[in-house]
Amino acid sequence: MRVLFTAVAAVGVTCGAAFADVPANPTYAKDVAPIMFENCTDCHRVGQIGPMSLLTYQEVRPWAKSIGKYVGDRAMPPWDADHGYGPWKDDRSLSQDEIDTIVNWVNTGAPRGNPKDLPAAPVYGESAWTLGEPDYVIEFDNYDVAAGGPDQFHDFNVQTELSEDKWITKVEILPGASEVVHHVILWKGDRGDSNPTGWIGAWAAGADPMQFHEGTGRMLQKGAVVRGDFHYHPAEESYTDKTQVGFHFSKSEVTKELVNLWVMNSEFAIPAGASNHEVKSRYTFAEDSHLISLAPHMHYRGKDFVYTATYPDGREKELLKVSDYDFNWQTAYIFENPEAMPKGTRIDCVAHFDNSEGNEANPDPTKTLYFGPESYDEMMIGFIDYIVDEGVSPSAKVDPIVQKIENLLEMHPGNVYSLNVPVDPSKGPQLTALLLPKEGDGGWYVPIGSFAARALVKDIVWNGNDFTATAVLPGQGGMELKGTVNPAAGEITVIMQGLSVKGTIEQ
Repeated sequence: MRVLFTAVAAVGVTCGAAFADVPANPTYAKDVAPIMFENCTDCHRVGQIGPMSLLTYQEVRPWAKSIGKYVGDRAMPPWDADHGYGPWKDDRSLSQDEIDTIVNWVNTGAPRGNPKDLPAAPVYGESAWTLGEPDYVIEFDNYDVAAGGPDQFHDFNVQTELSEDKWITKVEILPGASEVVHHVILWKGDRGDSNPTGWIGAWAAGADPMQFHEGTGRMLQKGAVVRGDFHYHPAEESYTDKTQVGFHFSKSEVTKELVNLWVMNSEFAIPAGASNHEVKSRYTFAEDSHLISLAPHMHYRGKDFVYTATYPDGREKELLKVSDYDFNWQTAYIFENPEAMPKGTRIDCVAHFDNSEGNEANPDPTKTLYFGPESYDEMMIGFIDYIVDEGVSPSAKVDPIVQKIENLLEMHPGNVYSLNVPVDPSKGPQLTALLLPKEGDGGWYVPIGSFAARALVKDIVWNGNDFTATAVLPGQGGMELKGTVNPAAGEITVIMQGLSVKGTIEQ
């Protein structure tokens, strides 16, 4: 459930210990308004995602106790990262002094104070584009969001009409109905409606427009498709959304590609009812690099997430910890100063999931969960933006399926196969990896951009060199497989949906 200010008239608010910078008798005009103008009113004003405007004392006063509770609990403003990490750009969290000031103001009756002490309210420009007029604008199709009901998720695809490749340096996402648009994730691709090939950026309630690190950019290729993954949160009224995206292209030389890396695990199974299931992923940098940002990603069962760096000399450093993850607030944590990652540094991501009845956001605690694109599935991805120290882009880009085959062979020798399969009808056959163990579940690994995504292969039955199995395709259900292995020829034949495909036994 989305965390917002709600009226809690009977809730008492406890005040923390007094600090030297916390006024003993705070007033709205002198002490509270400056905090709200700086941290709250971007969202809490007419036409924005906040459910009420907080630009004036008259608007704030009826919500005082609720504000005190959510600010005191650090639920507002939304900023999930634990304190003590970073420092981060665009940190929306309040200092302890600011929290204590608001809580103390509520506990002392929420007085208005002297109007002469009130600072000027922020002025929000008439232009919809905060970063100025973009160089290129795309529009997603209209989407109707009916009043009430559960959250909705929808994907849109827009074919660009660029005449040449362009370096993106800024991205501004402009919701058409910010009252109901909760977050948007942008991908680029070259395959029509499916399988994005790269990350562009994201917008969530309260987020600032994206301005990439100085001198860096992301390439938007000629003829690329832009895909938007949308999360809608219905309001009391119905709305029609038509979101726009404004791209700003580099006017000078881009010296570094802003590389997006997924440190992901797509092979987990979270048991039904498990309240603290652990999933891990890792990545080792192949060349000297610098981290620009981190963004943990899970779905409704996500509980906590930690990034840890282990350097070549054995030192360890926790880079980010999110102890109370909230899927409804997608946040990228951007380093004030890029973090050095010498060649050989390993990033370990550790996440925990709550698939129990005790998780109020859990759609179905009786279901075992696997990796999948829908929000009622799960994901475990540690997103990283980074740049390499030498050159514009990473010097060596490894085929994700080749790398996955090598990893699988270490753990499952004799049970790994490669097949060229038409994953996308708009392209020719692509290399995929198939794991068919003699016992337990396997997987079919297909390329999605620079990543190898797994479809679960279950119910594997061997009869000599013949087998049957079921591949569970995310969002599509089960697909029956059968085939045979010819060890003498080093071949495997797989029959699926009437198609017979020959592959290779990997050694």
